[in-house]
Amino acid sequence: MALFVVRRGIGAIATFLAATALVFTVTFALPGDPARAIAGQRQASQATLDSIRERYGLDDPLPVRYLSWLGDLVRGDLGESYVSRRPVSAILLDALPVTATLLLITILVEAAVALVVGASAASRRGRRFDHLTVACCALAIAAPLFVVGSLVQDVMGVRLGVLPVAGTRSGLLGYVLPALTLALPGMAIGIRLVRAESVTQLRSTHVRTARAKGISDGAVTRRHVVRNALVPFVSFVGLEVGALAGGTIVVERVFNLPGVGLAIARAISQRDNALIVGFTMAIIAVYLLVDLAVDVATVLLDPRIEVVR
Repeated sequence: MALFVVRRGIGAIATFLAATALVFTVTFALPGDPARAIAGQRQASQATLDSIRERYGLDDPLPVRYLSWLGDLVRGDLGESYVSRRPVSAILLDALPVTATLLLITILVEAAVALVVGASAASRRGRRFDHLTVACCALAIAAPLFVVGSLVQDVMGVRLGVLPVAGTRSGLLGYVLPALTLALPGMAIGIRLVRAESVTQLRSTHVRTARAKGISDGAVTRRHVVRNALVPFVSFVGLEVGALAGGTIVVERVFNLPGVGLAIARAISQRDNALIVGFTMAIIAVYLLVDLAVDVATVLLDPRIEVVR
């Protein structure tokens, strides 16, 4: 296990360097002059623009700027926001709790619904509930997040008035609609994954043996079907973190949540490259850490996986 974790850790570091280099290159290679974005809306003189470029090293080649950024990162310095002139790390610490809370609630909702509904649909395979579940999953996967968010805002928040539609002033209640919106496509995929794996398990020899011993269907489902379906589902959850990180940009903007996604959306519109790179780096790091934890969890659930890898 220790050697497996070390190998995966080295791979995560290599992936982080490659991903951040790509993000850094794409961000700073976009058309436009970052110096003018830093100067703001006012007409800046050439001397002012030259001073800004010198201060932020904008005239240096991209590889030099990336290596300099990595050196600052090792020292815990993510740079300074071009717009607010605040350290990127301080802005990240302000926004991270909101996004972390949203992601945690979303993943819990996805996991609970996917396991229960997926296993129930598999045990009723071919019946009305199973067909209805599959149809609803297809619809949920196809629905755009901004459309779903706007609909639940209008129905649950405006017309019925049962839940807040924006912001975090209502505490955890303010996360209910955003979490449900963000969880919808992943929840649908998770249900289909658990259903497919559970159908396979229900046909297996050990399940037929358990039923032959007189064990109830509910106990068989809990002990043998759902437990064995957890291995691919845990791997799916690890991949889902990356998809959710992208979805937060849309959902946080729709529900006006002051999290990482909303900050990135504003940074893109303001051409705040330092903030874009710093926040994207944080998302990549979190995703890689979660991916490593998921790999360890899958090995603990099924030790044969370590031998294969």
